[in-house]
Amino acid sequence: MRDEDGQIAQWFGISVDVDERKRAKDHLRETRVQLARASRIATVAELSASIAHELNQPLTAVIANAQAARRWLLNSPPKCSEAVASIERVLRDGRVADKRMQHIRALFKQQPLRKKQAWPSQIIREAIRFVHEDGKRNEIPIDVQIAGDLPPILVEQIQIQEVLINLISNGIEAMESNARPPHLMIRGSLVSEGEVLIEVIDSGPGLKDTENIFDAFITTKEKGMGIGLAVSRSIIEGHDGQLWAENNPDYGAKFSIKLPVAGAARDEWVPRELTSS
Repeated sequence: MRDEDGQIAQWFGISVDVDERKRAKDHLRETRVQLARASRIATVAELSASIAHELNQPLTAVIANAQAARRWLLNSPPKCSEAVASIERVLRDGRVADKRMQHIRALFKQQPLRKKQAWPSQIIREAIRFVHEDGKRNEIPIDVQIAGDLPPILVEQIQIQEVLINLISNGIEAMESNARPPHLMIRGSLVSEGEVLIEVIDSGPGLKDTENIFDAFITTKEKGMGIGLAVSRSIIEGHDGQLWAENNPDYGAKFSIKLPVAGAARDEWVPRELTSS
């Protein structure tokens, strides 16, 4: 404050305590660091679960066939032809595991999908073969109904097989504690606008939630990781398709995959009657 002559007569000061504000900023910064660390851990966990899920089926088949080869060789006398057949299957499934690892590497490198024309019937039957490699699941009857001469689809075949293996395995597990006789049906047909529809239908208890089951780390299984359906939907959407679930009118659940027909095959396909096996 100045007097009449403009000289400073008095000083005024304001003191502001910024301690709480500073502590709040420090806490916010620390919280952000913790959230970033938690996010990285969650990402690593999700990737690890996805990799484990990708490799589980072929490695299970490798172990089953290797054990079969050992049993054949331990016979007296050894059954060499059967052992050789089992070893051939080990080599085949080992190559499948190698291909899946290559796809995982491509994912980390952000490489585009290498899509090729593939026949839906072949993909379906190969997926069933992998499921039946598991001795606990090869007794479940699977009714396959595929429209004759379905057109090819443009896909990364191993990935679509992985989705089908997951859906078939889930259907079998859903029927394990069921009082009704287990029955799994797989249908393949062509729908409007040149899209192939593949349905996996089980006779289990059905689903409590048909949408949230596709969220990562959500599972209804006692030992499930909750990653299979999330990865499956991501794969199908990466192929410009759709994957959804619904309950059947009477009992059981149905998972449906819709994928676009490959290029020129869309206009060349002529529908025929369903073939069953």
